[in-house]
Amino acid sequence: MKILVVSLLRLGDIIQQEPLLRGLREKHPDAEIHVLLNKQFASIERLLSGVVDRYFTFDRESLQRGLGEAEFNILWSYNQLEALVNQLNGQNYDQVLNFTHNKLSAYLIGAVTSPDKRGLYQDNGKFQGLENRWLRYFNDRFSGTQKSLFHYIELLGNSFDIPTPKKALVQTESKKKSKVVLFQCLTSDVKKNWGLDNFQQLKRTIENGLVDYKVSILGASFEREQLSKVFADDDLVICDLVEAKAHLQNAALLVTGDTSIKHLAAQIGTPVVEIAIGSSDPSKTSAFTDASRILTSAVPCAPCNHSQACTQKSHLCADDLSVDQVFAAVWDQLGGEKPKKASQVRDFERAVWSLYLNRGHQEIEPLYLQAAQKFNQETSNLPEILVESKKKAQQLNSWLERAERALPSRESLLAKKAVQSSELAELIMVGQDILRSKQDDAGYFQNFLESLVGRFSHPVQIYDRVHQALEEVRELIEIRNNLTRYLEFLSTEGAYYATGIGQLSIGGFEETRAGLQRTDEQSVLQRRSRELETFE
Repeated sequence: MKILVVSLLRLGDIIQQEPLLRGLREKHPDAEIHVLLNKQFASIERLLSGVVDRYFTFDRESLQRGLGEAEFNILWSYNQLEALVNQLNGQNYDQVLNFTHNKLSAYLIGAVTSPDKRGLYQDNGKFQGLENRWLRYFNDRFSGTQKSLFHYIELLGNSFDIPTPKKALVQTESKKKSKVVLFQCLTSDVKKNWGLDNFQQLKRTIENGLVDYKVSILGASFEREQLSKVFADDDLVICDLVEAKAHLQNAALLVTGDTSIKHLAAQIGTPVVEIAIGSSDPSKTSAFTDASRILTSAVPCAPCNHSQACTQKSHLCADDLSVDQVFAAVWDQLGGEKPKKASQVRDFERAVWSLYLNRGHQEIEPLYLQAAQKFNQETSNLPEILVESKKKAQQLNSWLERAERALPSRESLLAKKAVQSSELAELIMVGQDILRSKQDDAGYFQNFLESLVGRFSHPVQIYDRVHQALEEVRELIEIRNNLTRYLEFLSTEGAYYATGIGQLSIGGFEETRAGLQRTDEQSVLQRRSRELETFE
């Protein structure tokens, strides 16, 4: 079996995809896996040894020059692209996976011959490949500043059915003995820089407060001049990616912004303190590891858009994170302190959305109990979460009912050539109320809001788009209510067992010398059957 993975992204994104490639290798151990990437990132081959069998490169910069510069023949870029496509088609791929998900990759995959294309691709003038709900969520949530409940790796792993467990902390002997803390101070975007002065002060704080530790500054050759303005030459570790990987393997900790180095550290299992500011959105692209601690700003403008400069008079999100806060995170990481669990309400919403997104290709009913049991095992305050869940459900239902009442009928819009803004005033008012409330963090109404601002050629399209978005909301609320009922049942059952009632046999009373106890495996299965019947 031959598989082509298309990854026409930036360096950090490609490094971040390492768990996906390893998961693909695990799923297809005998397959020949090829990767197509941008030529300027061909050096990544040295970091992914043993995972990928062959690399092909896409020379995007030369192709763009060929289209825009006078010294190139007008057909040069076309001929280069045709040669690449012919080379790929000569491989006779059994499967092609699009990890990139932009129009360029879609057109390119459209030209590659394969019986099994997954992810976005172009065919007969139309974009295909978004039948999978996970892929649609990924396509909707990873452009701009839309919120996502799932990490980039989680989304693509679920989209392509690739196992992607998070990297666990690797405590090798060298790391146990190491007293080196590495800083990666500079990022590819000035908005994501915490500031060299802050890093300099943090270095002094660490070395004064933790006298056994030495801080070194990682940097590429083109960053040397800027780093030298603040740090001594002896503190600098100027290196390429392969050398950086070796330094990370021996480091006790990495402190970094949103960089490719943090993904490299996640691969290795080196603990990370990540400073996520500016356009960095840790919910989407943080270091994919359990050995990380993420610091974010509380300012309302963050995270901002990648493509725009900072709109504030000063760098508010950087100013919002003090050196003491970052040092506290460093202290906890070096001391092995377990990070506080993120919002368990967010975990509940993730469970709801997972059930919804899996519904496209699985029977959902058997998944309810599994999801409820998993969530129940991982939460410490289930009763409070259930109270919050019911309260949020009332708000969601209220918005849904108002939107459905405000939506004009399809028949009335079908008869119109144009629609007056007054006819949609109440519908728009609902959307404004949702936005102003800032209560839809999970994005139940995101597609509804986008349907209100989309372009349309005929008024009936308003109904079709809004109605479809509201049907999604209704399905999500139904799943949410069902999951809540399962959790309520588990919560009640837990209370019974806590008071000793759980020691009673489900199949009847059985006297034993040890007292009353539950019956054998058959009774447990009968009980499970009753559990399922309760919620049908």
